[in-house]
Amino acid sequence: MTRGRSKKGRRDQRSARRAETEERRRPPWRRGDGSEGPKALQFTRLNWALLLIAGVLIIVGYVTLASSSPFLSTVVAPVLLVAGYAVFIPLGLIV
Repeated sequence: MTRGRSKKGRRDQRSARRAETEERRRPPWRRGDGSEGPKALQFTRLNWALLLIAGVLIIVGYVTLASSSPFLSTVVAPVLLVAGYAVFIPLGLIV
């Protein structure tokens, strides 16, 4: 009398489990289930305009930071730099 399944049945079950585990470890675009790979960023004119605004704000911010006026270099320049780096670059990438 045998206990449970035969050796061949257990081997098949183990190999099936191993294949499932390997399949789950693969990235979704490599699984062979017809899903596409990661999509590239598709920039529109709005994205480019926001990134251009960010670049202009950053350049103007650094120029005002180098100025000799205490108000411009301590108040205006940080506001321009934060607006460029923290607001317009993320907006340009997300929108």
